[in-house]
Amino acid sequence: MATDRERALVVMARQDAGAFAELYDFYLPRIYGFIYRRLQDRCVAEDLTSMTFQKALENVRRDDFRNDSFGGWLYRVASNVVVDHVRRDRRYLSLSELEGREEPGDLALDALAAALDRDQLRRALLRISDNHREVLVLRFYDDLDVSEVCAILGCSRETFAVRLHRALRALRAAVAKESADVA
Repeated sequence: MATDRERALVVMARQDAGAFAELYDFYLPRIYGFIYRRLQDRCVAEDLTSMTFQKALENVRRDDFRNDSFGGWLYRVASNVVVDHVRRDRRYLSLSELEGREEPGDLALDALAAALDRDQLRRALLRISDNHREVLVLRFYDDLDVSEVCAILGCSRETFAVRLHRALRALRAAVAKESADVA
């Protein structure tokens, strides 16, 4: 969605339910996918997506709501909702627990798998830090644009560029180590 259109809809959404509905329609599949990929539970993802949009509607109607990047802010809300849910349930999922679960149609992952063996990449991702993995997943797997990732991570574009560079370098080194281990 174009930034100008998004900002205009956020302003109109304070009074017009139709404007919020347009934001909802655009972001619903993206937010649901974002949450589902983290929890791998359809029912929970639906509930948490609903909570995310409920919080969004409540906040958009407040006078002090900042209208910088609604999409990035919405992903940050979704991320916080997931963290709150995991803390409440005390159920932590690691990549190793998710290793056997794959969704068909993950375009970003399929694109990476075309260049690298899927198992090799998974093992390499397990070797890098959580911070590096988070940057890579948000940017390439969730296919978020830079401003949305910056809003989620709470950092500037410059800081994100450095973090992305370091994450890619760490992944390259992990892949090289995986290749050496396999050979």
